[in-house]
Amino acid sequence: MQQQILNKMGRNKKVRQPVEQLFSTALTMLIPSHILEYFEMWDALESKERWVIEMREKEGRIPQELINFQDIVFDGYCTPLEMLSHSFVCKPIYLRIFRRRYKRSNSDEHFSNSYDLTLKGVKMVPELGFFLKDEG
Repeated sequence: MQQQILNKMGRNKKVRQPVEQLFSTALTMLIPSHILEYFEMWDALESKERWVIEMREKEGRIPQELINFQDIVFDGYCTPLEMLSHSFVCKPIYLRIFRRRYKRSNSDEHFSNSYDLTLKGVKMVPELGFFLKDEG
């Protein structure tokens, strides 16, 4: 519940939300919820032409093929997927998604999770594709 503070005029003054809550709200504005379910923000990069938000798969998301084994080791990341999320101020925002790669400790065979993150044949989040389709 927000604390009520009176300003100099005797009126209620709204208290600012905690920074963590503001960050969380801004994150959900930029990244679709189905991606935030499996990935967490790792980095944000800006260049003259675009912004890139790097997302890494959350720890502990062991692929189904390895779920019954005890000798599972994390073995880096798969080649990242990059997709257009949306644009602000004429600068596109891309999501760069890194999926974790696992293997059994005595093997060279790698496993990773698969996610349906983009529209088929288009490197953009489905929400943007549906929006553009409605506009057309």
